[in-house]
Amino acid sequence: MKRVEMRMNQELGKKLLSILKEEQVKKDEPMKSHTTFRVGGPADYFVTPQTAEEVAKVIEACTQEKVPYYIVGNGSNLLVGDKGFRGAIIQLYKSMGTFQVEGNQITAQAGCSLAQIANAALDAALTGFEF
Repeated sequence: MKRVEMRMNQELGKKLLSILKEEQVKKDEPMKSHTTFRVGGPADYFVTPQTAEEVAKVIEACTQEKVPYYIVGNGSNLLVGDKGFRGAIIQLYKSMGTFQVEGNQITAQAGCSLAQIANAALDAALTGFEF
């Protein structure tokens, strides 16, 4: 890795740790642990923000440091190469998976599983979200 890239990654790491708790920031995290196909090399950073505000701050930090980022849910239908991902993976599904049904409308956070939403639609006798 080039020196400039290493320095940028170190700066991003400092910024991420100023936004999130230490357990929410993993460095060189194997993506095979986070995909349903169980394949994938390490991501430079794997972060799990808990709130929309934290997500916004993480994206802002990545943008400022010119580090690519990718937002993922629960890792289904996600293939990551053996070389991994140079940048930050932002995982939403565990902490941002709530939804609510009001009348004929379902409002869901980005981390909500499609199965949960489909079941909620079924329970509320709503159509149009069938698999």
